[in-house]
Amino acid sequence: MLRDCLLCQKTFDPERPLTEPAQIAGQLLAEEDYGDSGELCPDCLASRGRLAMMYRSDCFG
Repeated sequence: MLRDCLLCQKTFDPERPLTEPAQIAGQLLAEEDYGDSGELCPDCLASRGRLAMMYRSDCFG
């Protein structure tokens, strides 16, 4: 079932496996910190994950 991303409104398949480390990091944050798991596309998850890895000292360090 396709969904629209909560942030960018791009259509994506939430069942499709994530393959990039930044996407996986973003998914972890979606589950643990933001409560929006399954609502964001892989591109937005990757952006969130990349930013967290660069700027959040409490994440992935």
